[in-house]
Amino acid sequence: MEVAILVPLIVFASIVLIIGTPFYFHHRNRRVIYEAIKTSVEKTGEADPKLIAAITHDSIGPNADLRRGILLASFGAALFIIGLLSDAEMFGAPFWTVALIPLLAGGAYIAFHFFIPREPTV
Repeated sequence: MEVAILVPLIVFASIVLIIGTPFYFHHRNRRVIYEAIKTSVEKTGEADPKLIAAITHDSIGPNADLRRGILLASFGAALFIIGLLSDAEMFGAPFWTVALIPLLAGGAYIAFHFFIPREPTV
């Protein structure tokens, strides 16, 4: 395999891993909680209210959108700077245009933080 093909493949695979890993661990955590409820119901005949609260409770804090937005915007800004410093092209357009995707997504999360208030969690 040539280096010209290998480098973009590694870059995009790492992006997929960075985005997909939190989804996997969140799914695994939910599965463990469901198994604990299932075991509790099989042994006692009723579900433990603390376990059910662990599933239904929204554990996202009031600043989660702001944190996500800042991370995505900074990632987009980094890609933008890399694109400006290099002469690389992707899909027939300058590389800095790829940076607009996480940059705009980060801006949307920051807007969500300010325009859609969230109840503080305990």
